[in-house]
Amino acid sequence: MTTNGVEIREAITEDLEQIEQILSVCKRDLEQKGIYQWNDQYPNTAYFLEKLNHRELYVIEHEDEIAGSFVLDEHAMPEWGEVKWRYEKGKYLLLHALFINPLIQGKGLGKRVLDFFEETAVQGHYDGIRLDVFSKNEAALKFYTKRGFEHRGDIILPFKPVDNQIYACYEKILRISSLQS
Repeated sequence: MTTNGVEIREAITEDLEQIEQILSVCKRDLEQKGIYQWNDQYPNTAYFLEKLNHRELYVIEHEDEIAGSFVLDEHAMPEWGEVKWRYEKGKYLLLHALFINPLIQGKGLGKRVLDFFEETAVQGHYDGIRLDVFSKNEAALKFYTKRGFEHRGDIILPFKPVDNQIYACYEKILRISSLQS
């Protein structure tokens, strides 16, 4: 789907090298800002391959170049069970591992990803959309709140580096009628 020079599409095998290069640039940029949300355990090559094989890995193209990537799936980590979601029942589409090349951030690509996320969920008859975000990534926290996501609680991800394990969980309900019955 192309909007304003930005295309979002399913990733293909040939995209993996570029996805990993952009992730590396993003990691360095975040670490320079004191944000340690990603390590070698996640996201990594094995994760991307698994998501690619399940058709859950997407790329963001800007001016015909891959600018970032993300995953859409229905797989919540066990820690998400600790969150007090607005509704326990329902069908939810989840966003994972969103990253955009820092050299072109601020051009509306993140907004386009969230539009795509929501459109995909509506088309798939999901009741809502959910995600988690590193609690020290202030820009991301503000971004999701501004886009109508509600903070539902925090989780601890023990596989992350010490002092960098708290993640905020957000959701946006899309179809209340199906959840209230």
